[in-house]
Amino acid sequence: MSSASTSRTIKFISKAGTYTAIIMCSEGDLYQEWEGTQQDVISISPDFATLKPKLFFVCTSSRVAEGVATPDSIDYYFNGTKITWNGDTSSGTFAGLFKKVAPSGDNLYYGLQIVQNIVETSGFAPATIKMVAHISYGTQSDEIQASYPIPIQQATGSSFRVTIAAGDTKNFVITQKGGSCILKAMAYQSGNQLTNDLTYQWYKNSQGSWVELSGKTAQTLTVQEADINTYGEFKVVVSRGGSEIGSDFQGVMDASDPYEIDPHPNPEDETITEDTNGNGTVTYTPVVVRRGTGAKAIDSLFYFTVKDAAGVFLNSAADRSTAQASYSVTRAHCMQAGSDVSLTIESQS
Repeated sequence: MSSASTSRTIKFISKAGTYTAIIMCSEGDLYQEWEGTQQDVISISPDFATLKPKLFFVCTSSRVAEGVATPDSIDYYFNGTKITWNGDTSSGTFAGLFKKVAPSGDNLYYGLQIVQNIVETSGFAPATIKMVAHISYGTQSDEIQASYPIPIQQATGSSFRVTIAAGDTKNFVITQKGGSCILKAMAYQSGNQLTNDLTYQWYKNSQGSWVELSGKTAQTLTVQEADINTYGEFKVVVSRGGSEIGSDFQGVMDASDPYEIDPHPNPEDETITEDTNGNGTVTYTPVVVRRGTGAKAIDSLFYFTVKDAAGVFLNSAADRSTAQASYSVTRAHCMQAGSDVSLTIESQS
């Protein structure tokens, strides 16, 4: 079993430690589909004015023994434009579209709530929510950012969509030894939730392969702290009447684990451009460190898995199953996905 693993959503090498930041949505992967024309939109699903989904900024730090780091403040951006505020409600260009979320009750995280549909505001094109957190530690201060893409497209026919939502209030994060969190598969047809004649099969990502979890065929899956090392990924395939209608995968973060991966990306902004005159690769040379000290914990090679947003593997089986000291994500991976890609790094030892 590996000692640690991580997913490359956003990783920031700070001045005095390592931060991992990821944006989680308890409703599962957000998207919007619209019917009609851009001049006459008939309907939008799911309706964010009713759903009011929340996006949470989850940040862990190698300097924090308990794993979770709390920002001093967060700046929010929609498609690259900074959101301005009147109290906790967005103003200006995005007036009334968003609300701030602060830790309270069972919720440990800051975040953003979408309270209106974003199709027209985004120009009928995919949207990106970015959060930039300001964190201080002693005399040091850092900025850590994470982004969350929201696909937006015109509806075609009677479409099915499967997503994994949080089945509890933990937002896919395990914060204590012996803890757990619940994943819940949700299926929709043209924006309407399906409940009848559905079957489920759950899988776990292990060294670049989706391994079937025997007997895990319920709508929900409970992930125990012992099931993952720092970060794990789980997939569900949903069928209706014996025919597959869709699948989704979701990461689970274990903030209680003593080990984590410092990925050492080059360049540090982890950005690849479609323009061939720009940067074409991001190379990772990871190290397993002990949380709370940031010091190297063990010597290890690593397994690297590149995926698109649907969980389709973009690098070869040989690549995924061969432990290596470093790995490069390329422009070709991004072009194959047609969008951002994710990289899962799992230590061999």
